[in-house]
Amino acid sequence: MKATTTLFTLILVLALSANCQDITRDKTNNLLKIVTEGGDQGFVDEAYIHFREGATTAYDVPYDSKKWYSMDPEATMIWTIASDSTNLAINKLPLEDLHAILNSIPLQFVCGYGGGEYILTFSELETFGENIEIWLQDLLIGNDWINVTAEESVYTFNGLPDEPADRFRIHILDPEVVTDVSGISTAKKPVKIYASKNNIYIINPVGSVINDIKIYNILGSEVNHKITSASGTLNIIQINEQTGYYFARVLTDNHVYTEKVLIIY
Repeated sequence: MKATTTLFTLILVLALSANCQDITRDKTNNLLKIVTEGGDQGFVDEAYIHFREGATTAYDVPYDSKKWYSMDPEATMIWTIASDSTNLAINKLPLEDLHAILNSIPLQFVCGYGGGEYILTFSELETFGENIEIWLQDLLIGNDWINVTAEESVYTFNGLPDEPADRFRIHILDPEVVTDVSGISTAKKPVKIYASKNNIYIINPVGSVINDIKIYNILGSEVNHKITSASGTLNIIQINEQTGYYFARVLTDNHVYTEKVLIIY
């Protein structure tokens, strides 16, 4: 039985490796490679997110690769989820979305008996344009977003086999698509403010305290209000109003930030 399991695992590795060689051949791609390893057994697994023309957010037979699961119950595995709930090892997304919306991709993680310390390593970051930001969200420890950069590309965490697999989110965005009234990019601000569909996202970096958030419509009427004081958190404010431009005003201990955002409801 052990030989059968080993052979099946080898087939999975070879199949994924063939696809991965194809996807990494062109270094100009908007490609993110994620590798996990750790625990007592030393398993290694990987997942890919790739923005390309012709892809959709659902499972695309010509482009995507479904996740093949190991028969070994102690295997450590990661995979992403398409918009139609298909589990993917290679997830190709629409190229036009890269510079248009906040792309939030669920990243699943499971580990074997005993658990332990694990790492997520992000690579191929140089294949994205300079404006693109990549963030990791660990739902098990809170709402904080962790900025993934060439200098900070490894995330260390503890995992147990009985924890939910739906632990991580990968957020990929171009902050230049949203500018405030004066045209200053959110990428140059300590507090980041942007919108996707009918949600406004406000990222409060570590060391900065937000005391008050107010949202106004184009006529100046307040439509939402939130009081928060936590440092290093993500604030999500839903706007259930008509489609149009809104203004977000964020008050910190020493500054007031104002951002004009487009809400699509």
